[in-house]
Amino acid sequence: MTILFAVLAISDFTKALQYSNNHHMGLVVLGYKFVGVGANIVGGGLFGLYLLAYAIGIWRMRSWVLPLAIVYALYVPVNLVMFWFLHTDPRPSIGFIAFYLVLSVGGSVGTALYLAYNRDRLT
Repeated sequence: MTILFAVLAISDFTKALQYSNNHHMGLVVLGYKFVGVGANIVGGGLFGLYLLAYAIGIWRMRSWVLPLAIVYALYVPVNLVMFWFLHTDPRPSIGFIAFYLVLSVGGSVGTALYLAYNRDRLT
C-alpha cells in the first residue's frame, strides 16, 4: 500500500501538468474540480504532501498514520459520490463509478482497517 499511496502522491503533485495538457483533468476535491494551473499546483501539492506523509507513515508503521488513514478512508467515497453527482461534462458512467468506488474504497478503507486492526504494531 505504501507504493500505491506514493504513486497517488506523485499523481497529485503533477495535477497542474495534467490540467495544462487537458482541461478535463486536474484535482477534484469534494466533487469540485480545480480550475487553473495555479489552483492545481497548490491543491495538488497539498494533497500530494498528505499522501506522501501517509505513505511514509505506513512504511514506518507510525502511530500518527492512523488518523490520516481514517480521514482518507472517509474522504474517498464522499469525494467520488460528490464528483459523480456534480460532474456533468461528460458524466461518468455508473459502471466507471462502481468500478472506481470498489477500488478506491477497498484501498482507502482497507488500509485504514488494517492499520486499526494492527495498531499495537504502530510505534
